[in-house]
Amino acid sequence: MLSATQISLALKQSLADGEAMCIVSLMEMDGRPVAQAARLLVRDGGALIGGSLGGRALDEIAARHAVALMKDERQEIAVAPVGEIITTLENGIEADRVKDRFGAARLLFEISRPPLELIICGGGHVGQAVAKVGALLDFKITVIDDRAEFSSREKFPDPNVRLITDDFLAALRSLKITPVSHVVIVTRGHRHDEICLREVIEKPARYIGMIGSRRRATTIREHMRRDGVAGEHLRRVHSPIGLDIGAMTPEEIALAILAEIVLTRRGGSGAPKGAEGPMARAR
Repeated sequence: MLSATQISLALKQSLADGEAMCIVSLMEMDGRPVAQAARLLVRDGGALIGGSLGGRALDEIAARHAVALMKDERQEIAVAPVGEIITTLENGIEADRVKDRFGAARLLFEISRPPLELIICGGGHVGQAVAKVGALLDFKITVIDDRAEFSSREKFPDPNVRLITDDFLAALRSLKITPVSHVVIVTRGHRHDEICLREVIEKPARYIGMIGSRRRATTIREHMRRDGVAGEHLRRVHSPIGLDIGAMTPEEIALAILAEIVLTRRGGSGAPKGAEGPMARAR
C-alpha cells in the first residue's frame, strides 16, 4: 500500500517536472466499499510510478484510462466502473480476465496538474502587455530582461509576476523548461531574440513564440538551420508570433499572442465562429 508520504513526494516531483499525475484508487468491489483502497500512481504519458490496484493487467487498463483523462484538461476527478473502461479498449484475453474478476469494481481517478507557466523574454511594452493578459488567464508568469528598469515593479506591479534581471542566456538556463512552459520572446532586438530562441528551441515547452516580421523569422531560421538545428524543432516555433487579427498596439499584440497560446493548448481553427453560422447565412 502506498503511504501518504509516498503519494506526496510523487505529487511534488510531477509538479516540479511540469507533468500531470493521476492517483487511481480502487474504491468499490461488487458494490461494497473497500476498507483500504489500493492505489496506483500514473504520470502523464502512462508511466506507472508507484502502487498497484491488485494486478498488472488491471494496472495497465487503469493507466490507459488515466492517460486519456489527463489529456482532457477539463477533467479533474472521475469515477468509472472497470467494466465500462474495458469496453472502450481493445478486447483481449487479459482484458477478459480482468473483467471477470474486477468488472463490477469502481475506480476513482484524481488528477493533479501543474500550473501553466508563461516565460516572457523582454520587459518592453509588448512584454508588459503579455504579462497583464497572461495574468487574466491564470498563468504563473516570469519576466526576463537584462535591463533593471525593464524588469522592475514599476513596469510589472503585480507581485505575483516573478522578475529576473540578468543576461537572457543565464536567466533561461536558471529556469526549468517543462511541458507546461509557454515561452514568449519579445526582446528589444534580433540578436537577443535569437539567443533566447537557441536556448529554448530544443526544450519541451508547450509553446515557443518569437516576435518579428516574416523576413526576420526567415533569417533566424536559416542561421539556426545552418548551425544544425533540426527542422522538427524549427517547425515548433510560432514566428511571426500570434494570430492574425490585425493587431497594432502592444495590448492588441498581447491579445493575439495569448489567443494563439490558447489555440495551441485547446485546439480549434482560429477562424471566426460566426463565419459559417446561421446569421452569416441569412438572406
